[in-house]
Amino acid sequence: MHQPATTKFIHDSSGRFTVESALVMPMIMLCVIMILMLCLYLYQSAMLVQASAITSERAAYSWNNQHKDARTGSFGENPEEKEGLYWRLTDDQLLAALFSGVGGETAAETIRVPGGPGGSLSATKMAKAATQLPAGMDGTMTSERGLLHPITTVLYTPLNLTPIKRIAGDKMGGAQYSTVVEPVEFIRNIELVRYYAGKFKADEAVPAEEKGGEAVAMTPKNAGVQLSKVAKKK
Repeated sequence: MHQPATTKFIHDSSGRFTVESALVMPMIMLCVIMILMLCLYLYQSAMLVQASAITSERAAYSWNNQHKDARTGSFGENPEEKEGLYWRLTDDQLLAALFSGVGGETAAETIRVPGGPGGSLSATKMAKAATQLPAGMDGTMTSERGLLHPITTVLYTPLNLTPIKRIAGDKMGGAQYSTVVEPVEFIRNIELVRYYAGKFKADEAVPAEEKGGEAVAMTPKNAGVQLSKVAKKK
């Protein structure tokens, strides 16, 4: 029996693959491009986090001596170069951090990197650790002094991928921190805080009329200032 031309055309499967490909391939290509963009974004993010971690670790590693090479730990031509005797008490703001923490404050310093100012000793050490940052990255480094001494690096890089830029903005960032590890110094700081905490409690327990009329009583609020003055005199 002879089939009508219309019925034959409907049941004809020739060219079906071409039609289906024309419908599906644009969606597949769009998904592939989106996955590639996401991979590039994650790669740049991982690079920022890695650079932040390395920079913080270098600063923490060389914190006990500004003359130490932040990358290798070597001292160059003069291995006898050291910090001043009381640099932790004054330039490193140790006492201010330990005793101002009673009031909920912290002794912190932040600089821009790379090429940040090297005015104070802390700023000089952070700027030195950030000298080998990859090109195109900039951000901040923060030293937050206390019983624990974390150094936090926050880095940014411009986004050059237009589709992602419209969603995530012109820059992307990454942050990591590393803690200065000095077990002996940590134990010494704990003992210092315990000692003066006992002194403060004993001083508060004595009535004012029985204190002998001291000119300035040491309290948690002014302990850091007074001890810093003593250290500077020495």
